[in-house]
Amino acid sequence: MSASWLTPGRLLLLFCAMNMLVYIDRGIIASNGVNGDKASIQGRAAYGIVGEFGLSLTQDGFLATAFMVGLLVSAPLFAEASKHYPALRLMAVGLAAWILSTAGCAFTIGYYSLLTCRMVVGLGEASFVSLASPLIDDSAPAANKSRWLATFYLCIPVGYAAGYILGGVIAPALGWRAAFLLEAAAMLPFAVFCAVGPALDLRGKQHHTGLVNSNSELGTSFGEKIQRGVASALADLKTLAKHPVYVLNVAATAVYTGVLGAYAYWGPKAGAKVFTLNPEGADLKFGAVTVATGVVGTILGGVTLDRVGSTMRNALVICCISNVLGALLLVASFAAASSFGMFVPYFAVGQLALFSIQAPSNAVALWSVPPLLRPFGMAILIICIHLGGDVPSPPALGWLQSKLDNWRSAYMLRSSVDWSH
Repeated sequence: MSASWLTPGRLLLLFCAMNMLVYIDRGIIASNGVNGDKASIQGRAAYGIVGEFGLSLTQDGFLATAFMVGLLVSAPLFAEASKHYPALRLMAVGLAAWILSTAGCAFTIGYYSLLTCRMVVGLGEASFVSLASPLIDDSAPAANKSRWLATFYLCIPVGYAAGYILGGVIAPALGWRAAFLLEAAAMLPFAVFCAVGPALDLRGKQHHTGLVNSNSELGTSFGEKIQRGVASALADLKTLAKHPVYVLNVAATAVYTGVLGAYAYWGPKAGAKVFTLNPEGADLKFGAVTVATGVVGTILGGVTLDRVGSTMRNALVICCISNVLGALLLVASFAAASSFGMFVPYFAVGQLALFSIQAPSNAVALWSVPPLLRPFGMAILIICIHLGGDVPSPPALGWLQSKLDNWRSAYMLRSSVDWSH
């Protein structure tokens, strides 16, 4: 394939499709159709993952966060490797692991084999999420960088919502295992493209060519290479810690991601219980709201930043205003709504405000560090927002709900604790 074929616009479209599939997987496992329930709802027998394996709410919550194990281990490794190897080739390795692990979910025989597959999913995701945004930042037109990043990140809510919908449609017709096989098959062509398509280098790597010379690796033992890699990663981590804007942005984004993670994973199930909705109907309704608010909110954040000027100061102002507005409206949605019709406006505008943070916050992460450290900076950002955000949030909310047995109170308390920080 000719390198001239891979224009910046086509690269963005390919990355958007891959990103959407990654988050479709997140939505599928959270959907009522695939996730299921062991208790009868409106006379329905136990079904889905929870019904088949008899999971508690806490165990169920860990399925949403198990990917973090693979992500934590591999994201820094892929970021460091990007100094030496083409980014698309590294993505091919990671996506191959993602395909095998998602397909493996369809053949699991119990909770722990499924949990193991979900852990490996994170390894595949790490190669993609830490390298795609720096490549987009490299190739986007200067006047539209925020808009291009927004287009990429809007695939997160759209993918999540599409996963809700697909899980609710596929599972009743073909069974919950089929959903994982279909998403693995859909990702296969993209992994092949990354393996055989043009080799792309990051701008940071080009700046670093004087320091990264493959000849210097000749005669070096495997143990010495590992030691050098660890030393390099530690040095990069110390450098990132010296950039206060980056550090504070990571901390704030972790809190924000924790709240979104709790709403995303438990939202359809909580909505079905609180407003007495059909489970598959809840998947479709929450999916539709998330798609609409995710698309509009994410693009709105990127377009606004481009219009007012793509600076870190402007990006941080947008994040602050949107976060406060979103916090108030989401807490109010569960506190004040007596019906689903009353709930939707509060919830939709609150989500829209929060999704408008996506592009500005990720732009700050890219722009607040040296070009060479952008992949590593994104890897650390991803680890921190998951480890401090949407990894503990779903099992914590599941545990809280098991104690309170009241989704309204559980959501209000969890959100209030997060945003008070």
